[in-house]
Amino acid sequence: MKAFTVTAPGSYGLVESAVPMPGPGELLVAPAAVGICGSDLELLDGRRPAPYVRYPVVPGHEWSGTVVSVGPGVTGFEPGTPLVAEGVRGCATCPRCREGRGNLCAGPYAETGFTHPGALAERLVVPAALAYRLPSDRPLAPAALLEPAGCVASGLLELGVPAAGSRIAVVGDGPLGLLAVMLSALSSPQRLTLVGRRPERIRYAATCGATDATNDPDAAGLASSFDLVIEASNAAAGAVTALRLARRGGSVLLLGISGAAAPAVDPDLISLGQLRVQGAFAASAAAWRWMVSLYSAGLFDPSPLITHQFPLTEVKQGLAVLADRGSGALKVLIQPEPELA
Repeated sequence: MKAFTVTAPGSYGLVESAVPMPGPGELLVAPAAVGICGSDLELLDGRRPAPYVRYPVVPGHEWSGTVVSVGPGVTGFEPGTPLVAEGVRGCATCPRCREGRGNLCAGPYAETGFTHPGALAERLVVPAALAYRLPSDRPLAPAALLEPAGCVASGLLELGVPAAGSRIAVVGDGPLGLLAVMLSALSSPQRLTLVGRRPERIRYAATCGATDATNDPDAAGLASSFDLVIEASNAAAGAVTALRLARRGGSVLLLGISGAAAPAVDPDLISLGQLRVQGAFAASAAAWRWMVSLYSAGLFDPSPLITHQFPLTEVKQGLAVLADRGSGALKVLIQPEPELA
């Protein structure tokens, strides 16, 4: 089979490799669509922290596909079943895994596409215990975005899903921020404001369900006015902005990973405002179940965010488009099996 393999930072390309065989409790999958994101760019050039990657590796942690064959002992799946699967592979025995929060596993970090072979290949093996069936009447390609959406959902479930009529702001106009707008819109907020920086992305705000959008976080009427602020900017300044936008007694969800080496947040903003600040890392099993349920019922459709699609033979072109700030790219999909999508 063909697989896009990163052998070391700066060394990558499409190679021929053996088709993997599913072992006990595993599924062999044909990926239909694979989302690529900034984490994949970090993987390629060596910026991803060492504990969170294992070279050589096939990237691809955002994906959807169909079952090709099942390993011994697997029930509930058969060839042709459309599916997605959790990426983080928890140990299943530590306290966090026993809580159903395998995304916070205390064991060695393990995730499809970073430490285990990912979906940028014609075939992929995943544990059946982490897989979720999708209905056959729903398009398969957009389901690749359930993974990043699940990261948003995981944080919202930790905080408690916003009540109808809430005032919500999202800081960050990348795919994660726009997915946060989409999910927030499902709770029927009184106001849903996108705070972004790039006009070509802010224009997606209304499509995703925002009531308004701005590129000026200091605009009159924004400070200390939101019940919930979701930060998805991957910048330390975004966290500062999020804290300033939350009302006293409000909540702030920090999704972005800034890589900042020094503190940027004034802790007095938290204590004086009596803010509840919640972090989020990857997606819990509960978040996956929620997202699969919403997608299966047709209540969540991330397809408007898909701006570019490439075959597996053009992964490098897709990565170049993703890295080019002038390309207008939001979500770039690679389609190893485009006829399935």
